[in-house]
Amino acid sequence: MAEHANLEPVRQIAAHELVLDQIRRSMDAGQFKPGDRLPAERDMAEMLDVSRTTVRAAIAVLEREGRISVRRGRGGGFLVLEPTYDAAEARRQFRRNKVAVRDAFDFRVIVETGAARFAAERRKAADLPKLADLVTRMDDAIKASRGDEGTAHVTEFQVLDSAFHLGIAESAGNEQLMAAVAQARSRMWLPVGTIFGHIEENANDHHAEILTAIRNKDGELAAVTMAAHINETRRTIESWLSR
Repeated sequence: MAEHANLEPVRQIAAHELVLDQIRRSMDAGQFKPGDRLPAERDMAEMLDVSRTTVRAAIAVLEREGRISVRRGRGGGFLVLEPTYDAAEARRQFRRNKVAVRDAFDFRVIVETGAARFAAERRKAADLPKLADLVTRMDDAIKASRGDEGTAHVTEFQVLDSAFHLGIAESAGNEQLMAAVAQARSRMWLPVGTIFGHIEENANDHHAEILTAIRNKDGELAAVTMAAHINETRRTIESWLSR
């Protein structure tokens, strides 16, 4: 037996945490938007092959986080809420989790540059109009958000942004890579929550350039531009924290 085996205790992951992760990802990806209802408790239990008690535990966490409201009785259900925003609390969360935020961005750079490179090499013609439509709609969301103090456009932009990045991963034609990109984006927001009070003007920068590189099947340019895009987001957050 090796004298210095590098083994660590294994943490048992509660079933409701796995359910919670799936629901959060679905909400972050825009499958469930503010105003939508989640499936009923019984239906979610069947979909996820878990007990209703497990679903109930996950729902309780989402309710405490303010992401859903739970209405009992006839006509009730789990309603997805419009996010609230507290700039001071968001900054405190970032500062408490600097290492986690750094690691999340590093992870994104690694997996999303790979996804962009493979997407350029493997994409189908039918993938391009979908990605182009998302770029246009992100521009529209930024324009609509100007002068609007609400968070509806912020949420809309984040949903479109996730769809664009996941669409690139899907074009790469690798299920494991697509799962890694979804995980990377989830980890990016996990330390701080998914909510910002406004959309930065540069939020859609590089998306069109990434798409052009993918359209031209230039894998190296797609990867380099993706890295620049992610690192610009990193710098935007660092600048925001220093204010």
